[in-house]
Amino acid sequence: MQLPASDNYTLELLNEIYVAMQHNLLRVAAMGVRALLESIMINKVGDQGTFAKNVSQFEAQGHVSKFQGARLVTILDAGSATIHRGYSPSREDVVTLVDIAEHIIESVFIHEPKVTALANRVPKREKE
Repeated sequence: MQLPASDNYTLELLNEIYVAMQHNLLRVAAMGVRALLESIMINKVGDQGTFAKNVSQFEAQGHVSKFQGARLVTILDAGSATIHRGYSPSREDVVTLVDIAEHIIESVFIHEPKVTALANRVPKREKE
């Protein structure tokens, strides 16, 4: 995955999550996904004080739909449950967590600027 240099932290943390998965450190990977998504939301909307408020503002600013926001809450809760409630995710669970995190990263850091650049290249319609 190619991210702008300014998003080094995101890429480094994602790579650490991949290493954790390769070494079957599934709880570490789940905790990493939680940290990664929190970091992305704070990067885009500022720290709103709670996960719920961060997700709500992330939705409000259009980075995710309501449907995606609900998924994000579940993903964040899986990471929190790993940290605070003794949850031990399966490999399949962690793959789901990572899939959603990758989707968010692609949408926010890759697709968003590419679509903006495309919109600037597409000729405007002539007024009738």
